[in-house]
Amino acid sequence: MAGPLEYLCYTDGSSKAVAGAPGGWGYWIKPPAGPPLEGYGKARDTVSKAMEYRAVAEALAALPDGASAAVFSDNQTMVESLAKNLSAWRAGGFAKVDAVLLDSVKRIDDAITRRRLTVRWQWVRGHNGNEGNERADHLAGQGAREARAEVEAEEEAARRAKRRR
Repeated sequence: MAGPLEYLCYTDGSSKAVAGAPGGWGYWIKPPAGPPLEGYGKARDTVSKAMEYRAVAEALAALPDGASAAVFSDNQTMVESLAKNLSAWRAGGFAKVDAVLLDSVKRIDDAITRRRLTVRWQWVRGHNGNEGNERADHLAGQGAREARAEVEAEEEAARRAKRRR
């Protein structure tokens, strides 16, 4: 159950299974007071799980020092991994973290430890009408669409250049 001063952070990642592997991440945060906060971004040559972790890292970076937060994701594997493994990964110098997740996992850990965040991890069923999850999904998809448009524009420019030769 959410506490009265808890930030509710919904995160999601997306990756399109096409050449160049464009992807996106998004978060939607309902603060204890005031309007929601949101953000998204894009990446190239990525995979969906990397975007999922990046979304969490970016959401935690948007919180004030000392905040208490519930992080919601429809990626049950990620939620369980962060809840169960983060302290062990830290203790082991992050040696057992998947290389595509390493930067985001370190950023997640740094936000929690150095910025004194209190975080609880919560799985939420995806595509089930939850406002925060739906918005985070939309933002991640927007990032992935923008990344894909960049890839397609570059491919088209390369085709044109080749035809001119």
